[in-house]
Amino acid sequence: MQTTTEPALRIRSVPLSRSRGDYRILDVRDDLSRVTRANGEIVGYVDRIDVAGDTAYRARRYVAAERRFVELPNVWSADDAVDCLRWS
Repeated sequence: MQTTTEPALRIRSVPLSRSRGDYRILDVRDDLSRVTRANGEIVGYVDRIDVAGDTAYRARRYVAAERRFVELPNVWSADDAVDCLRWS
């Protein structure tokens, strides 16, 4: 008789939240963060991706009028990805 082990899900009880400038960053998953303004308006998302065996970050700006996301260039730090959203 074989027994299998179900993969353990790691669910945070309280999402991590931080701010950068006038933006708030809320970790949705281990590899995805939502970036909002202080009033709750979604600015975009930052996700962690693997590039050339290393970790990079991709920012996606939400364009509400068109209901779509615009991908911004990959960068090597999460703070730089948030700055891409701030200054784009």
